[in-house]
Amino acid sequence: MEIVVVAGGRGVRMGSVTDELPKPMLPVAGKPLLEHLLGWVKAAGFSQAHLCLGYKAEAVKAHFDDGSRLGLRLQYHVEVEPRGTAGSVFDLGLHERGDLLIVYGDLFLELDCRALLDFHARHDAAATLVARASDHPLDSDLLRVKGDQVTGIYRAKAGEPYENLAAAAVWVVRPALMRRVPRSGVVDFGRQVFPEALAAGERLAAYRTKELVADIGTPERLAAFEKTFEARRR
Repeated sequence: MEIVVVAGGRGVRMGSVTDELPKPMLPVAGKPLLEHLLGWVKAAGFSQAHLCLGYKAEAVKAHFDDGSRLGLRLQYHVEVEPRGTAGSVFDLGLHERGDLLIVYGDLFLELDCRALLDFHARHDAAATLVARASDHPLDSDLLRVKGDQVTGIYRAKAGEPYENLAAAAVWVVRPALMRRVPRSGVVDFGRQVFPEALAAGERLAAYRTKELVADIGTPERLAAFEKTFEARRR
């Protein structure tokens, strides 16, 4: 199985913080967030990772080079034009070889990767989505789940009830699902590909976890996570 890290966006919610660096390269506890993530990739047993890059891709390449310092082989894929999370992965063509593990580059993970992949192998689903409670549910893709099966993906609306179970931007997808991605335009997994697959009768599995999957997508979340991270290290 190949692993793809989607790290091409500027991170507009970070404001001026990303004027000089792309969001995955922002420092967390003394090193780039992406370096923490690639450490998780290595610990999970992968020897190679594919990075989908876009905004200020040169900063990522300059820092990690070929990846050997981390014990990895890094393959860089830089967008010519914006394609979104799903479009950028589709354009790699890796899905023709088999299932893909896809992780977004602004995450800090303490997730048992082997348990996730074993769960995926046991379920006959077009994709497996990691699902956990979010500390920002009003700004997340939320899941409706029955047993281990995803039945809906939606955004919470203020004043309306919702279940705090979010798609945590880690998923394992099968080739058939990736073939649904259009060959042009900006295409997002959570807002287009997964809802359209559900509407077409495809099965999506939900891997529920309480393990740490931290989305560091805003300055406030970054500051809060760094505070928590430093406290844990003491």
